[in-house]
Amino acid sequence: MMKDNAVFAAAMAATSLVALASPATANEPDLRPLNGFYAGVFAGAIALDSTVSFAATDTRPAERYVDQGGDGFVVGLRGGWGQLISVHKYLGIEIEGLVPWNVTSRLNANGAEYRARLRSELGIYGRAGWSRDGQDLLFIRAGFTIPKQTYESVENHGTGTADWTPVPTIGAGAEIAISRRWAGRVDISYSFPHGDNVLESYRLTFGVSYRF
Repeated sequence: MMKDNAVFAAAMAATSLVALASPATANEPDLRPLNGFYAGVFAGAIALDSTVSFAATDTRPAERYVDQGGDGFVVGLRGGWGQLISVHKYLGIEIEGLVPWNVTSRLNANGAEYRARLRSELGIYGRAGWSRDGQDLLFIRAGFTIPKQTYESVENHGTGTADWTPVPTIGAGAEIAISRRWAGRVDISYSFPHGDNVLESYRLTFGVSYRF
């Protein structure tokens, strides 16, 4: 009888420990949604500034013209991987590509019209962020964008040269969990003019991502 009572008491004690532990486990943030691979689509607006420079000559000093009139829409795909390195801190890497719709910057300089047109972009970025609950995320990102651009002028009868030049890019954004697997996302990005690239771009996009 005493043995049966001891077994019953032990079973009740174990049940009590499980009951006490369960609420704490339930209140712990679910770290899995942000960990691992993801893929998504996005669309938004882009604005371009283009620069045309002229070297000094015997009759004219060096000149530099900047246009601020190019804008349009873009659509794209992205994919990446990330990991919560603590309860709140996040690190990751992602790649993305986009296609613009008639995004051209035009300016007039020295009696000629110059056109800089964005054809496509590829980019690779590192992300660092902060998550309150392991599902939503505020982040910054930095990396390189490789825009394909063409340059034209009326002086060469509309024929242009294409260029792929890696340019530094920075940005920030937020992800909001819609469900266990899906998240909405907003991004702002800025690309610096660099090297042979004469375009600087400002981009605002909205998208959704699926977390594997």
